[in-house]
Amino acid sequence: MSLSYAIATPSYAGDFERCRLLCASIDRFVTGHTAHYLLVEDRDVALFKQLEGPHRRVIAEAELLPSWLKPRPDLLSLGRRRVWTGLGALRRGLPPLRGWHAQQLRKFAFPMKSHEDVVIFADSDMMFLRPFDVTRLGRDGTVRLYRKPDGITGAMAQHTDWCMMAARLLGLPEPAFPSPDYINNLVSWRRDAVLAMMTRIEEIAGRSWVEAIATHRQFSEYMIYGYFVERVLGLEAAGHWPDEHELCKVYWFPEDVGELATLRSFEDILEPGQVAVGVQSFIGQPVERLKALFEAQ
Repeated sequence: MSLSYAIATPSYAGDFERCRLLCASIDRFVTGHTAHYLLVEDRDVALFKQLEGPHRRVIAEAELLPSWLKPRPDLLSLGRRRVWTGLGALRRGLPPLRGWHAQQLRKFAFPMKSHEDVVIFADSDMMFLRPFDVTRLGRDGTVRLYRKPDGITGAMAQHTDWCMMAARLLGLPEPAFPSPDYINNLVSWRRDAVLAMMTRIEEIAGRSWVEAIATHRQFSEYMIYGYFVERVLGLEAAGHWPDEHELCKVYWFPEDVGELATLRSFEDILEPGQVAVGVQSFIGQPVERLKALFEAQ
């Protein structure tokens, strides 16, 4: 069976130049996808429209999330930050949400709006550095799922909270640890599995999936999906095959900046099979430095 593939990137104005670099890297190195979608807040649509092209489209948050959940200035930060809330959200019991919550909700919503069979999530602070045909993620009608066995231990407090939340949402027994980890870059989801997952969440919660998930501030989109396809459907029935290899080399922490400063080329640090690098925007690496390393490829 031939599957169709989309790439989706949630982003925001603060990451625009990094997202521009990601788009350039996709245009240079990535093949096999029907389109690349940029999922952004409504007020950022005009900015990101600059990046549109024959195979790239900007999708406003209003196309994905309900009208009662809107971003507003956060008065506690004197308007420097945004929170996703409103009377409709508060009446439904949702606490004010941050931007990273909204980005996760966009990821959940997008496959239900798209037409492609598979969605691959590429964060806006990463870039591709080697040729990559996304159809290689498929295998006889099944799709790769990042899964690191025993990747989450009982000592990882935030991760264990995400696991517990995923189990509750899906009506599963309390998880034991260590637990598999499904969180990574270039994670691929099946559209049909997302639709089935949302049906189950809504049946268990008796309310919309947005309300069921966003009522709790501690949730991970990748853990919820991973738990569903493995523990509810079963990987084979869900059309997934597990792979613990990381396709993207990621710099997560400020102490990683030292290594980046000495690099002459990203080829010096990419492992066999890796096709991309991610540099978290909050570790303070200038985008000009990343662009120079990209252009050195």
